[in-house]
Amino acid sequence: MKINRFREPGLSEDYIDIHYREYNERIRRIVALAGKEPMLLGKLEGEQVFLKPEEVYYFEAVDRKCFACLEEEVFQVEQGIQAVAEKYSELGFIRISKSIVVNIYRVRKIKADVNMKMQLVLDNGEKVILNRSYKNDFLQFIRERRNEHATH
Repeated sequence: MKINRFREPGLSEDYIDIHYREYNERIRRIVALAGKEPMLLGKLEGEQVFLKPEEVYYFEAVDRKCFACLEEEVFQVEQGIQAVAEKYSELGFIRISKSIVVNIYRVRKIKADVNMKMQLVLDNGEKVILNRSYKNDFLQFIRERRNEHATH
């Protein structure tokens, strides 16, 4: 991918033009990142750290607090679970239960589980449960991403 950058001090507003042959997953993610604040603030042991959403495997709400679960670390974040679901949906995050929002790009396998639930196995081997009431939305989200990749 070729990237041209031009400094134009006289501009009244910054802008980005994206030219593509095919609207694929890479372009979709670039568009999503360009339109959103890509970093979030997490806290761990009294220190604040900037996190990249793509590093987050899932967000989980526990005792009215929201946590960003990375490969090996867990950070508390200021947003609530609904806010992160909405803010980061364009980056591949989808709600899978009342308390969990997962990054679909970190899901390695989907396995059937008891009571019509599904188990998602993440890249780091961790397992989270896709609640049956969120199953249809999750599967539709996956289909839309696959269709975007195939048709654009």
